[in-house]
Amino acid sequence: MERRRVALIAAGVVLFAGVVAVLRTTGVGEPATATSTSTPPPTSLSPYAAEGVIVPAAGPLPAEPRRLTVTSGPRRLQVRWTGDAPGYEVRWGEPGRLDRSRLTTDSAIQIDGLEDERMYEVVVHAVDAFGQRSSPARATGTPHAPSSDDYALADRFDQPDAPDPTRWRLASRGNCARATPGQGDDGRRLVLSSNCAAAPATLRSRTPFVLRDADDLGRLVVETDAPGGDGELVLDLVPGPVSLVSGDALPPEAVRLRVATSAGTTSVQVVVPAGTPTTTVRAVPALETGMSHRWELALRRDGVLVLFDGDVVATSPAVPAWREATALVSVAGPTGQRAGVSLIAFDAAEASAPKWVPGPQVDVAVAVEPPAAGPVRALPGVTGGQLRMALLHTDASPEAPPFSVSVAGVTVPLRPALDGAPWRAGVAYPVVADLPAEALRVGASGKLAVTLVTGLRVQATHVDLELTGSAAGAPPSTEKAPLIGLEPELARINGTVLDASGQAVPEGAAVQRGRMVFDLALEGRPGLAQAGLAGFSLRVDDERVAVVPTASGGPGIAGRYRFALNTGGLSLGPHMIEVRLFGTSGETRPTSAYIPFFVGR
Repeated sequence: MERRRVALIAAGVVLFAGVVAVLRTTGVGEPATATSTSTPPPTSLSPYAAEGVIVPAAGPLPAEPRRLTVTSGPRRLQVRWTGDAPGYEVRWGEPGRLDRSRLTTDSAIQIDGLEDERMYEVVVHAVDAFGQRSSPARATGTPHAPSSDDYALADRFDQPDAPDPTRWRLASRGNCARATPGQGDDGRRLVLSSNCAAAPATLRSRTPFVLRDADDLGRLVVETDAPGGDGELVLDLVPGPVSLVSGDALPPEAVRLRVATSAGTTSVQVVVPAGTPTTTVRAVPALETGMSHRWELALRRDGVLVLFDGDVVATSPAVPAWREATALVSVAGPTGQRAGVSLIAFDAAEASAPKWVPGPQVDVAVAVEPPAAGPVRALPGVTGGQLRMALLHTDASPEAPPFSVSVAGVTVPLRPALDGAPWRAGVAYPVVADLPAEALRVGASGKLAVTLVTGLRVQATHVDLELTGSAAGAPPSTEKAPLIGLEPELARINGTVLDASGQAVPEGAAVQRGRMVFDLALEGRPGLAQAGLAGFSLRVDDERVAVVPTASGGPGIAGRYRFALNTGGLSLGPHMIEVRLFGTSGETRPTSAYIPFFVGR
């Protein structure tokens, strides 16, 4: 049946089975296309059924959500309820003024960007497949300011230009990730987002993590969303000048906490290069996407503890052999992975970040010989710098060869960021170069041109420059790139062709001429806000057979629908069903999906 199940395809030009099919112009019963540049009006659809087509109809109003609870946190509320509706509308605001709303297919959401110590009212309606609303479930909650924990470092990322460049650097492969202040419902926290599958977005602390001289050596504390489906949250403490750790190739002496989600389960593991085991103390429940939790990696003289929302969930006999390390917080997963971070803290010995000197962008090229020096100008006030890179290679040698970099006509050796770091094909190898002031000169573009001198096929997957001295120029703009994956989306389309009795048609079999059943499921992705659904149309071989409005009491969200279709007039052989969704907002792009089927005798 997989041939009859389809993924969502953006409306526009769709490629299917080698044929380009351009979506039609609007038909009767479908919304008109806006022709002006002003904001389009809300979309509405008129019901339609072709002769011989039986369409589903709305039933009674859905039942009110049950067991509504509101849990308070810093600048946030977590709202949970139970019910069996395909979707829900959540509204909130100060009592008597519910001015914010979200559509979801989950039975739990987190509301961020709130004011501490201010009461909020929350109302939840169940929404059926046709947009009908239940009676409301109501509750109130008050976000509470965090306690005055005595941390050596604590950042709640609630400033408009987060992350603070004096404290943090973002590391990723190429341009795969962003660290951006949250907006709207994501407000008052940092959002790490990635547009590359499996490429981690890593936040590096410029302040070192320094152990105390006590039985409780120190704790790395992070409050963040659960990693999404097949996602990972990784906390690394690495004793050396690294900005990025590649996959499972953990540097020597490093300590890692790895939290992974897959198929609704959560695993917690303490990883060190020596391979010490992790003992599960208490199972971590399946984590709800978009809901924040507090993770603590606690280092002790007798081993490591992992705490989840204050409770110990795992232990390891690993004991750090260092006193100072670089702290890295990473999220990774499928394309579009996003995580909101509301706290990173060090419960450790006092330490300070080095002075931050704004510097130029860095361009890296690879060449066998150093290039000829061109015209350059000095960076005023800069006395030196450290260049950090991660090198990806295909070399099968057991050890790393010597490397050097050429900058502004000055050749400087590259050294391993950590002695004993693994040199393996396909694994990023961390290196650093100490640059003198005479090498820190930029060309006409204002960028620092760096040439990696080697005969190997090598790619610099990450580059980071730390300068010493005084300011080398104006601080970078506080304007941030847009968040990745923030906009609400229409439901995902999943269609199945059944025979006249409603039974699944075997793979590769044909539907008998006469009658067939089409089962349509519209489903939301967990943890994401949904766009309002005005309705959808069905076409068979580009002939309109049905239009179903889904916004009778307000925007629809998702649902399941079953149609009886007349195939008596269809020719023998292959045919196609198109499902096209329309949002209630004229600014929501329609989406389409195609389901093939065959008609036999």
